[in-house]
Amino acid sequence: MKYSKRYLALTVILLIAFAAKLNTWNDEYADVAAFRGAQLQDDVFYPLKARSVNEEGLLRLTVGEQTYGVQDGVILGDHMTVLVSLDFAQQMFGCSAHLYQEDMILVDYNGETYRFYIASTDAQRGDKSIRLSSMPELHDSRAYLPLEDLCREFGCEYYWDDVNYQASITEGYQTGSLPSKYDLREKERTAAIRNQGSNSTCWAQAALGALESSLLPEEQFTFDDNHMIEENAFAIDSSLGGNYTMAVAYLLSWMGPVAEDDTTVEKHVQEVHFYGQDDIDAIKWAVYQNGGVSTSIYANVTTSNLSKSSYYNRKKNSYCYLGDEKPNHDVVIIGWDDNYRAENFSSEVPGDGAFICQNSWGATFGEQGVFYVSYYDTNIGEQAVSYAKVEETDNYDSIYQSDLCGWVGQVGYNKEKIHAANVYEAQTDEQIVSAGFYALGKDTEYQVYMVPDYKSQASLANRVEVAGGTLSDAGYYTIAFDTPYTVEQGERFAIVVVLSTPGSSHPMAIEYPSDGLTEHVDISDGEGYISNNGLDWESVEEKAGGNLCIKAYGRHIQQEE
Repeated sequence: MKYSKRYLALTVILLIAFAAKLNTWNDEYADVAAFRGAQLQDDVFYPLKARSVNEEGLLRLTVGEQTYGVQDGVILGDHMTVLVSLDFAQQMFGCSAHLYQEDMILVDYNGETYRFYIASTDAQRGDKSIRLSSMPELHDSRAYLPLEDLCREFGCEYYWDDVNYQASITEGYQTGSLPSKYDLREKERTAAIRNQGSNSTCWAQAALGALESSLLPEEQFTFDDNHMIEENAFAIDSSLGGNYTMAVAYLLSWMGPVAEDDTTVEKHVQEVHFYGQDDIDAIKWAVYQNGGVSTSIYANVTTSNLSKSSYYNRKKNSYCYLGDEKPNHDVVIIGWDDNYRAENFSSEVPGDGAFICQNSWGATFGEQGVFYVSYYDTNIGEQAVSYAKVEETDNYDSIYQSDLCGWVGQVGYNKEKIHAANVYEAQTDEQIVSAGFYALGKDTEYQVYMVPDYKSQASLANRVEVAGGTLSDAGYYTIAFDTPYTVEQGERFAIVVVLSTPGSSHPMAIEYPSDGLTEHVDISDGEGYISNNGLDWESVEEKAGGNLCIKAYGRHIQQEE
């Protein structure tokens, strides 16, 4: 049931008045009044007060020069203590935090493992029992940890002003470091081993394996790889194989994923990060916090015959290719070992260290489907994808898009900056609340603008900025607007994205028919424009023969009851 703020405020006033009346009762009822007053305060009043503070956006957390609030995953809990979501804890402290079986939260930080329990002040640091000052809580099926206890355990000072609802982390704050060895198998965060047989479907197997891992241990799915292979926008012969951009496009367009023996889309992928071979530490962080990362390698044989490869050590289940061949096979990175000995590989490698990888050649291959790939392998880490934000299917009511095949190529003016705009027609009366786009390089700066009531290219001059920032990793991002914009059914509106990507000459992703895999791209379903300066615009269809990879997301307007 949805409650209006007016109703909540009235409820709080009545409860306060009721509590005051209890205090005026005569001595004959003193014991009863005290008992009922305590129950009212702890069980009813505090949660209502906390909810009001959260809804009004009064709570603030300051860390250095940064300020965070409810939208970032910082809330006031039912016991009037500051709580942070697991995602926020990971981002803020550089830890790994995940919910197990709906009541236990496992946190890894600086080589120490913690176990917290929902609605309990009992916790564990390694094998030692510890007592928390506040209890972890569940809100809307999301787990939250008490910030004061995290600060105490992680060695930083915490201050809370309960009058102004201002929290701060002052001295001692630092992010955690990666362990020298980490294995998702030990954390129950790996998907089931797949077997592609003689089919060229590793791209889909690896993508879905990584996606399934990103949802573990909180949620366990087995997604249908055949649906990804056959029901995408590319309309290709599955024997031709595929690549990571095809898998990402299928997921970002909400065509999937679907569970086996079903056609219902189970999740909405809203953010993915891309990595290259030089991003070893970044890939480790992605595995540590988000789960499996799909990547490409070169395999000089097919399927389980890799055992016969001169680059594979069957006794050690290790692999390293040092040649110049391009990648042709996808696997999932599920961990690493910095001390994995160089002599474990068949060929001579420059040093120790290996990624722990899950293959799609069945459980009889390697170490029950798993093998070790040297950090020095020519291709490991190339075309790597981490599924960083996967949400429920009710996160938005509508998606506006014309790039079902996603990132096929890129366009620009031979410089780092570009202005781009996609025009859409509102499907119903609703609010446009977010936009999505690709960042094709690290440290991409962006500004997002909304243009309601679009009439012509001249309307683009009336754009209003709704978001801005910097994206540290390449990838696809869904950016929430600072202020939602209401559109009426049939109204045309535009999303303008300005990108500046260091070192890039073509920073905007487009879809277009470039080869046999993408010859079925439909570029007639979009209306997009690009500009060198934000003043003079030209059609991207005429200029580059493609559609811009810019999406918009809407929510129906909810009426107050």
